[in-house]
Order: sequence, then structure tokens, then C-alpha cells
Amino acid sequence: MRRWKPQAAHGRWLALGLLILALGGIVVAVVGLVLRLSGSPEQWRIDIGAFGLLLLLVVSLLVAIWAAHRWLAALTLTYAIDRNGLYIHWAGNRAIIPIDRIVTIDLGSGPVFLPLGLFQRVGTYWGRAFAGETPLYLYATQPPRECLIIYTTDAAYAVSPEDPEAFVQDLEQRRSLGATQPMQPSLEYSRAFHYAFWRDGTVLALIVAAVMINLLALGLIAVAYPSLAPFVEMRFDATGELAELRPRHQTLFLPLAAFGLSLLNMAAGLALYRRLPPGARLLQGASVIVQLLFLVAVAQILR
Repeated sequence: MRRWKPQAAHGRWLALGLLILALGGIVVAVVGLVLRLSGSPEQWRIDIGAFGLLLLLVVSLLVAIWAAHRWLAALTLTYAIDRNGLYIHWAGNRAIIPIDRIVTIDLGSGPVFLPLGLFQRVGTYWGRAFAGETPLYLYATQPPRECLIIYTTDAAYAVSPEDPEAFVQDLEQRRSLGATQPMQPSLEYSRAFHYAFWRDGTVLALIVAAVMINLLALGLIAVAYPSLAPFVEMRFDATGELAELRPRHQTLFLPLAAFGLSLLNMAAGLALYRRLPPGARLLQGASVIVQLLFLVAVAQILR
């Protein structure tokens, strides 16, 4: 099996720049929140500005994770060829293109539409593009018009090996020899990054819903906090009568506790997903229910 590196390109530096920018956002948000929460709880400055810093932290964390992944993909992208297939590796993933499915190889593609625009150029060109009726899958460091386009019986793939001519020659030689075993086109995801869990539409939608509800609860507290009395009604007895007054900063513990439970459910879902995907989805659904219950509790306290 012979391996090929991709052509050098600027996509990896775009990913690294986004990563550095996101890390800067994390630092700004963390420093701002620490300053606002320094001193005794009575001195905490909780308002819409603090909530804005929290949003900056969340967005910066997500961008940093995504940019780090795209940078890793750019650093690890390689191609390999044997008598049975073309193998594309990146960030622990592997795409397999069977040799006997390849119909032709062209240099460059016609007009290509990238549905995600600039985002599909970060690190490497990635994802699915549209070029006529044939789906075009991008595994390249160069734009499609400068790539080798490998057409199979049902799809097309854009690749950008370091030495295109030698790559094509090697690929054609392997095709002429014929495959020794049948293979199916496939995409194997890295287990290290739990791709199957994060690519599950139901799981992802439930996680996003839980996070949004949690942020809504924190936002309601941030808006109301400056006008809250030093002590608020937070506990009721079985008859619904007031049983205890608590310092107002303890209202923050409700969404934080809900967030902690959601993290536990997410960790359990990651461990469970490979053996029992419905159970992992159920755990994320439970997180949404917990978030809703805590949101109702927050609304009751702030009314």
C-alpha cells in the first residue's frame, strides 16, 4: 500500500487562526466572569452583561472545538492505494473507494456549489458539494476546479495528492491489475471522537434543546437579578406555603445543577451509544425534561 500526502494549502492556517481567535474569546469571557463573580456572593455583579460574557464563552468553546478538529483534519489528511481500493484518512476517520467502482479520473470539476460556503474551506475542503446530478464529496486541500475528480458508478470524490500525475499512474496500474476482494464504498468514523453519537440527529437536537433551555433560565436570572431582593422565596412546604428565604445568589444554583445533570447524561450517553443507541437518546431526552422543570422553578422564583 502506497501513501500520498495532500498538496500544501492555506486552509490549515485558516483553521489555526480561528482556533486562536476562539481561545482569545474564551480568555476574555473567563476573565470577565471571574471579575464579576469575585468577592462574597453579595458583591457578585450578575446582569445582562454577565450573561453576554457567558454566551461569548459558550460560542467561543464551540468554535474552538470545531476549529481544532478542522486543523487536525488538515494535518492528518492522507491518501492510500492498494489493489482493492483508495483509502482517505483524516482525524482518525477513513473513507473507502473500491477500485472496481472507479469509472474515470478527471482533472478539475465544473461549477461547484458549496452549501456551507467558506466553512467548507476551513482546514481542508470537506463535506458534500453539488456539481450537477452526481454528488461530489470533498477530501482535498485545493478547490474542486484544481483537484483530481474520481468518478465512481454512483458518486464523485475530489482529492488533491501532492504529485497528481504519479498518483493517477499508480491508481490506474492498480485498476489494471484488478481487485483481489470485493469492497463496498464506506465511511468509517473514528471511535475516539464518538462521531456516531454526535452525528445522530435526534441526539444532537436534544442536546441543543437542553443547552438552549439552560441558557434561557440563566438569561431570565441575569435580567431579573439586579432588581431582586437580597433574599428570595425559594422553598415551599407541602401546602404551598413559604417555608424558607434564601440569598438571591442561590437562584444561580438551579440552572447550574440542571447543567450538571445534563453533562452526566451526556457522558452516560457517550458510553452507552455503541451498545444501545435508543438508551443514549432517552438519556438526552431526560436532560431536556430536567431543564424544563428547572426553568419552571426559576420562573416561579422570579415572578
